[in-house]
Amino acid sequence: MTPTKSPVLFIHLMKTGGTTLMRNLRETFALDEIYPYRDLDIRYDDGHLDIQHHLSVPYLLTLSDERWAHIRVLTGHFPYVVHEILGRDFLTVTILRDPVERTISLLRQFKRNQPWEHASGLRPRAARTLAAVYEEPLVFGPLIQNHQTKIFSMTAADNPQTYMDMIEIDQSRLHLAKTNLAQIDVVGEMENFQEFLRETQERFGWRIVQGARKNATPDADIEPVDPGLRRRIAADNAIDIEFYEYAKELVASRRRG
Repeated sequence: MTPTKSPVLFIHLMKTGGTTLMRNLRETFALDEIYPYRDLDIRYDDGHLDIQHHLSVPYLLTLSDERWAHIRVLTGHFPYVVHEILGRDFLTVTILRDPVERTISLLRQFKRNQPWEHASGLRPRAARTLAAVYEEPLVFGPLIQNHQTKIFSMTAADNPQTYMDMIEIDQSRLHLAKTNLAQIDVVGEMENFQEFLRETQERFGWRIVQGARKNATPDADIEPVDPGLRRRIAADNAIDIEFYEYAKELVASRRRG
């Protein structure tokens, strides 16, 4: 199948298998057709990746019309509202994950070295438990608490800068997130990742590479998780859990239909 001519906005939620999907995209498109493109968009600060540069909404707004004409897929941890802010037509795709499992995966990642650790102010990882990482203000607020709902409920009025912006998530935001998710052309669940890949292949003509798993937690880092921490994550992310249940129902209804 020939890839669709319309550009695709892939709303990449952290720890939902998006890096693996990126491996498939590189089998379908030239590197400079995928945003971000290393030679144009990636910036380093003192040898460390400046992760927020290419994931900045204001930076997207600086891209020229000529550049947009060449981009086939826009990827990144951007809020859903970027399609409105950019004022461009996209096909859309995203994949979600059980909030507790997503959070645990994120905590395990934060116990390993990251290229942006120097800018985060986090303490040395070797001295931290998963629970201690969870309590880090630079982790919990921007990246954990009801994060998936946040990404789909930000509005232009919030003046979003990056996916790490913090906003209060309440029932009205949950309703908006559900409304926006229902507009996405392809929605997947990480728990059914292969089915999600098949749908992207059928809908967008993307090539699928079997076994192309990327950015997975190393087996050595998969330590047991205290049940109390799991309960705490679930309580802190009750809205996200409700949003994920809606996402599962949406995916199931589309597959039935």
